[in-house]
Amino acid sequence: MQAIELVKNEEAGDRTPNPEATVALFEATKERGLLIGKGGLHGNIVRIAPALNIGEDQIKDGLRILEESFAAMEQA
Repeated sequence: MQAIELVKNEEAGDRTPNPEATVALFEATKERGLLIGKGGLHGNIVRIAPALNIGEDQIKDGLRILEESFAAMEQA
């Protein structure tokens, strides 16, 4: 399992949890066919737990979808 913590503005030193961004990311990835999990005390942790037999092409597709989803969030 891998995880990504979404916070308000890490570059500015603000590591306040950002559960709203996590929800937006969930919706963006779901629209593109990728289901991810959520966790953490504040609901701001994205959990990625692929099957052990995942193929390289599937990993690349998942990463592409994540990248597109983050880009879509920036534009919104």
